[in-house]
Amino acid sequence: MTASARRVTLVHGFLGSTEDWDGVVQALGAGIDADRVALAELGCESVEAAAHALAGRVTARGAHALVGYSLGGRIALAAMAHLPEGIPLVLLSTGPGVEDNAQRAARAAEDDARAAAIRRDGLASFVETWYRMPMFAALRASPGFERVQARRASGDGEFWAKCVAGCSPGRSAPRWDLLGRLAPGSAFAVGIEDDRYASNADRAERTAPSLRIDRIAGAGHALPIEAPAACAAIVEHALRTRP
Repeated sequence: MTASARRVTLVHGFLGSTEDWDGVVQALGAGIDADRVALAELGCESVEAAAHALAGRVTARGAHALVGYSLGGRIALAAMAHLPEGIPLVLLSTGPGVEDNAQRAARAAEDDARAAAIRRDGLASFVETWYRMPMFAALRASPGFERVQARRASGDGEFWAKCVAGCSPGRSAPRWDLLGRLAPGSAFAVGIEDDRYASNADRAERTAPSLRIDRIAGAGHALPIEAPAACAAIVEHALRTRP
């Protein structure tokens, strides 16, 4: 990274890869250096362990903004507790956590079942089932979906089985309290067609009035793939707003 470049650290989501950021990186303006983090590099035995690893990477390499999508967003939010103040955080399709104990237990059991399904039936079968969920309807309708699905199906099934169980929202501390303490330029974005996560944006708006909230039209859950230009614009705003 040159002295004049601005660096943004990008963390993808469950089943994803660093290639998921291709469209966002291409849409970013000149002079922005993108450090793409693979979840496998963070271990992902738990969200907290991954957050410590991410914070160490950001501290060592430097970053002017941190961006996380879905699970990557939960890890990035947790990492903020271990980073100096002043780094804007952009959360894309992120759930800051589950607080109700019964819901936490149910989600942990659900994610254990998902891990078992990956090991029993194979990753390709799991991926096919996973992307039938309603929140991925816009992604399924996109021209590049088959390529995205094939990329996910060729991943490391054992890693993703460990990841979905260890990083389950049922086993991770909720981080809603951190939203109001994020640096200027921080943002929380959801796709309008992602009903499951739209309520998170509504709550984030109430919890942290100074946080930028973006509801992206025509997009569902997979924002970096479905709406890369909109994501890039949010990242650039974060970089401009940083003191």
